[in-house]
Amino acid sequence: MSTLYALLVGIDKYRASAVPDLAGCRTDVVEARAFLESRLAPGVTLAPLSLHDGQATRAAVAEAFRSHLGQAGPADTALFWFSGHGSEAPAPDWWHVEPTGMLQTLVCVDSRAGGVPDLLDKELSVLLDEVARRAGHVAVVLDCCHSASGTRDLPGTGARMVAPLAAAPARELLLPELVTALPGAPPAPEHVALAACRSDELAQEMDLGGRRRGLFSWALLRALARLGPAATYRDLLIAAQTEVEQTIVGQVPQLTPAARGVADRPFLGGCLAPPAAGLVLRYAQHGWEVNVGSCHGLVGDAPPGEVRMAAVGEPSVREVEVIQVLPERSLVTPLGWQPALDRQYRLVLSRVPLPPTTVAVGEQDEDRATVETVLAALRTAGPRGAPSPHLRPIDPAPGGSVPELRLHVPRRGVAVVLDRHGTRLTGELTDVDRDGARQTVQVLEHIARWRQIRELNNPVTDLAGAVTVEVVAAWPGEDRTPLDRPPLDTDADGVVRLRYERAAGGWTPPTVFVRLHNRANRRLFCVLLDLTDRFRVHAELFPGDFVAPGGRTAALRGRRIVAALPSGAVVAPGARARDWLKLVVAEEQFSPEPFEMPALGTPRGLDRGPLAVRGFLSRIGRAVQNRDLVASAEDGAYDWTAVTIPLEVEVPPD
Repeated sequence: MSTLYALLVGIDKYRASAVPDLAGCRTDVVEARAFLESRLAPGVTLAPLSLHDGQATRAAVAEAFRSHLGQAGPADTALFWFSGHGSEAPAPDWWHVEPTGMLQTLVCVDSRAGGVPDLLDKELSVLLDEVARRAGHVAVVLDCCHSASGTRDLPGTGARMVAPLAAAPARELLLPELVTALPGAPPAPEHVALAACRSDELAQEMDLGGRRRGLFSWALLRALARLGPAATYRDLLIAAQTEVEQTIVGQVPQLTPAARGVADRPFLGGCLAPPAAGLVLRYAQHGWEVNVGSCHGLVGDAPPGEVRMAAVGEPSVREVEVIQVLPERSLVTPLGWQPALDRQYRLVLSRVPLPPTTVAVGEQDEDRATVETVLAALRTAGPRGAPSPHLRPIDPAPGGSVPELRLHVPRRGVAVVLDRHGTRLTGELTDVDRDGARQTVQVLEHIARWRQIRELNNPVTDLAGAVTVEVVAAWPGEDRTPLDRPPLDTDADGVVRLRYERAAGGWTPPTVFVRLHNRANRRLFCVLLDLTDRFRVHAELFPGDFVAPGGRTAALRGRRIVAALPSGAVVAPGARARDWLKLVVAEEQFSPEPFEMPALGTPRGLDRGPLAVRGFLSRIGRAVQNRDLVASAEDGAYDWTAVTIPLEVEVPPD
């Protein structure tokens, strides 16, 4: 028996007038607590303490470390989760071990009001060390900014940062343990921390799933729900970074320590478990409900009817529709059938929301004739002259929503596609103000479809963590995948990085093997998609097969994979390219063909039409591509999951 002691601090409303209020921090920690309560492993007891807004004074937070987390013993785990403002303060004159001269801080609810200082990172370290000397495992999640950098907020977002303190706090206002610890106490056991961003970046909060949330907390909870209890801190970092990267620029979640060791332990030391019976429908006090909610990654702002689940093992398709998403569960209504009140039903996701990609066309000061021509083409790009089903134009005016794509019009008749970070995705598209407008819309639609495949996942799967992707270095002379060689580590940004090597005849591309490992106790069907940065999607690495329980298999039939720059790219120092390996795992066989896409600008070839598509996942792929089918359970529903691994190859600088 063990106990998970959790201290969950979320602060939206601050006392000091100089500290702006936030809106998503309480939601972060409420959903974190709901997730913990729903996923405790057998034999583990949860002891939570939540401090919201006015409860989270500097003194109360410090005392909670001592009186609450301090109860954790050798068999227990302690978790500190903070969502609120972060900042900086000058290091006191008597503190000689801070080379930058600045300390990072957590801003408590009474910080900077009535002379109360922030909680310094060195004080936090002292408090954590006290807990770690007694507890078996200590983990920290920080969803706040860590510096006052000049990074600009994007419209529709808010940074969890306030200006740094002008002067160092007085010694008498700080924890006395900080001073007594200076001469050098015995080192405490290592703890592990997941932080929202680098020390020179801003942690953002925004509207996600119908509610204001911290982007990092939202991404981390989605990763926990998707990857399952066996996920390590490193696994979660990669998954959260992928989510954040697809949403915003200038925020890269971090893991400390990044080296092998505690970072490769399961999250919270194994205190969590999958749902006891997977996704379950049951009749409760308020009607029919399912045991997953927003804390598990279920979207709360999908249009009516867009999120459905189907009962497994029934003689015909029997679905329920989600009508309200709560933090820990969802209320549903059966569609055309009456479940037995005294029975529980295992469910799987049977309808996936596929919202169109938002695009801003032009800026206020860009050529209006070209902009209006593209907008007119978007309004008639769908079947029978309807609007494009893949794209939704939004107002590019400052202060509006952040578009997923932007069409920049540098001059009349010319356009360039940018992502939400301002990165160029295409070269210059010409003749856009005349016949080229239709082709420009096709380019935008191609990129939108590619992005939806990259971001596709199942937030309520029972197959989380069932199959892993392992990228393994190839040694000289090897022609077959080694079974037991450890996979390559990801870097601090969650990316597997591969480098060219200089040889006598020039640059030699790196070579790797890719393994798939089924860790489940049943056979599962796997397809490995390669999404290239030229917006191609193909399944040539592993087009699909069942993998035995506990079994391993390899991509490209076990042969080495040459990780080269794209054809035509100049191999020169500093050149790089990124692919995303997307593993799709399912209980039943499906075809990868509906997911496949040629590179941007390459003809698609013959379209086999909807009659060629059967099976739930194949219908999802078809819906992404053509929007002429509903991704539904018409042919029966089954469980599935997806894992995405970013892989980057580069030519090192001279």
